[in-house]
Amino acid sequence: MKKIAILSKLEIVLVFAALASIVIFFQIRSNCFRTEFGDDASSHYISGLMIHDYIRSGFQLGPVTYLKWFHSHYPLVGIGHWGPMFYGVEALWMFLFSPSRISVLLLSAFMTALTAAAVYHYGVARLNLGRIAAFFAAGAFVISPITQEGSSAVMLDIPITLAVFLALIAYVRYIETERWVFSLLFGVIAAAAMLIKGNGALLALVPPFAVAFNRKWSLIARPGFWLPVLIVGLTVGPWYAFTYGQVAAGFRYHWGLDYTSVALAENSKILLASVGAAALIVAIVGVFGASAGLKGVLALLAAVWVFQCTAPAAIQDRYLAPLLPPLLLIVAVGGSALAARLRRWMPGRAAEALVFGALVLTMGPAALHTGVMKELGFRDLAPVVWAHRAEANPVVLVAAKESSEAAAIAELAMIDPARPSLFAVRGSRLLGGGGYNRADYLPKFAEIEQAAAEIDAYHVPLVLYQADPGGWTHVVQVDTIRQQSSPPWQLLGTAGREEAPVSLYARPRAEGEVADIGRWTELTGPKALQ
Repeated sequence: MKKIAILSKLEIVLVFAALASIVIFFQIRSNCFRTEFGDDASSHYISGLMIHDYIRSGFQLGPVTYLKWFHSHYPLVGIGHWGPMFYGVEALWMFLFSPSRISVLLLSAFMTALTAAAVYHYGVARLNLGRIAAFFAAGAFVISPITQEGSSAVMLDIPITLAVFLALIAYVRYIETERWVFSLLFGVIAAAAMLIKGNGALLALVPPFAVAFNRKWSLIARPGFWLPVLIVGLTVGPWYAFTYGQVAAGFRYHWGLDYTSVALAENSKILLASVGAAALIVAIVGVFGASAGLKGVLALLAAVWVFQCTAPAAIQDRYLAPLLPPLLLIVAVGGSALAARLRRWMPGRAAEALVFGALVLTMGPAALHTGVMKELGFRDLAPVVWAHRAEANPVVLVAAKESSEAAAIAELAMIDPARPSLFAVRGSRLLGGGGYNRADYLPKFAEIEQAAAEIDAYHVPLVLYQADPGGWTHVVQVDTIRQQSSPPWQLLGTAGREEAPVSLYARPRAEGEVADIGRWTELTGPKALQ
């Protein structure tokens, strides 16, 4: 056993390197290193950047005061709606490497490859899979469209998947050894997962499923079984009690059977599209494996599925990312069983290669069908904003499509030489309103003259504009104001795609004006802390 463990350490490094190469290949293919971040990714980037800059500042302000100050400049800090754990890791990564786009995307690649390597190791060490079968499970995870979406952006779904899978490893050890130290470790990892994102709470379902599948009912009477409840209750409970209102504001649905019926159907479609019918059929064969390690995998699979079909946050492909490692390990077990039957007619490795090669071919079209990200233009215009930033009035109004507003702010923050030193004002805050979700959006002003007066009242010197016909009302209002303005706005630069160009304008009427910092801070600061 010791010899195998030593070999595994060398082997896992080589496997990790191979998997990381595949991840980076798909990142390059997606064009993510050249494109702006999406909505949530922009917020995750800004949140980690805020912690990085706060530490770099030497803690001269209190953490809440600094958060308010940073958010008033770059109003995308998501701490509260999401937990702070990943952002702390992201900030540390930024110190080790840099806060650049390439750096944080390589963090995503690192976490994806680490998760896949853990899947490989678990398959070989805990499920006694052959190396071809284990590498299939790890590689299939990496190339899945769901994983590609997470690894080609700064998202929380891959970190959650990693934390959830590590928690499973700890709990399987607890089931096998019944030693309380592994239950303690599970509780610590579960708390960390829940402080990354709310769906880390799915780990609460792992112990009951694992105990039931392994028929170890006696564990329930032991104090060690309840250690995770104590750990999570003391460390995560207060955070969730304080932030639940912010989290629930982002729910797209309501609790109840109506949501569950919809989620069951939609999540099934997502799963079928992501891994394919052949893999799901082979997984049915794998379910009949009897080892404790496989029953733990089944417990995680059940926990993710039940949670995602009952918690009404939203129905999106990426929310099923934690389901992929257990599912693909079960597929690998089923594929190994099929290969064992084929060994009557061919060598063992050839049989495995045939089965898993065929499965890869069935999954390949979906893996290669993932789209290439298109550049928006904000990356090119961000330096132009900084070239025209006025020291006395460091403000730019972002009037852009609802899917682009956050991307523009992240680009401006990324190249700020003295963060935070620019007020990147969301048009949806200055000229719009409503709740957390876009469906709640309402324009603040019904008349063009009112919107123009608001822009004048705040002495806005620069406007970063992207047309949004049929979208947010205030974006159309800004364009109308520009066309009717006297003296006319000065065009400083244009970039982006022809169908959705981005333009930067200077407003001559604001020339020489001084920003009212207190007023901007009140407007753009975090609402939850006001």
